[in-house]
Amino acid sequence: MKTEIIPVIHMINQNQVLTNVRTCISCGIKKVFIINHQTTSDELIKCANVVKDTYPELWVGINMLDKYVEDAILYEFPFDGLWCDQSISLEDYKHRKFQGMLFTGLAFKYQPQPKDIELACKESILTSDVSTTSGPGTGKAAGLSKILELRKNLGDHPMAIASGVSIDNITIYNDIVDYLLVASSITSRSEIIYQDKLEELLEKIAELEKRIDEIGSKIK
Repeated sequence: MKTEIIPVIHMINQNQVLTNVRTCISCGIKKVFIINHQTTSDELIKCANVVKDTYPELWVGINMLDKYVEDAILYEFPFDGLWCDQSISLEDYKHRKFQGMLFTGLAFKYQPQPKDIELACKESILTSDVSTTSGPGTGKAAGLSKILELRKNLGDHPMAIASGVSIDNITIYNDIVDYLLVASSITSRSEIIYQDKLEELLEKIAELEKRIDEIGSKIK
């Protein structure tokens, strides 16, 4: 499994988002998520459309923080990804209209925590394209024991971590999860991505992948 970094852009305005998108593209990033921490969903969708029109080859996902997951999946917008912090019931999921990759919460921060992890994972496999978990709060890393338990119960189903990912812990998460959604460790207080910090993460991931490939070739 190769672990991919997806920068998360906390939208303030369109110019700020486009600045961050250009930084991501210059670093070789293929996927970005845009979140409306300080704007409405309508403004977020409008901005994401501009990003997609400007960079059609870029994978663009959004997280509408002011929408419940059962409402968000009813949108038919042309984006590549939709991320919702909440989990969703199988009954509500049946009404899904969104056709891109759906990231839904699994033991996610600030959401009701599942009492039965095995059952929650089984439901997440049926109601998401990527099961997305987190640490206990914004900028706080998920414990390795939690990640390993989720991976065990999810099997080969795609999995993402969406909080607390940094240069200090990607070595732990690499090759266990499919996606690392990164914001706090690479972003300034004014919500501008530091190019050098993003590059550092990417270089670390590349270094780890090279090491894994070398070990694999020796085993063969």
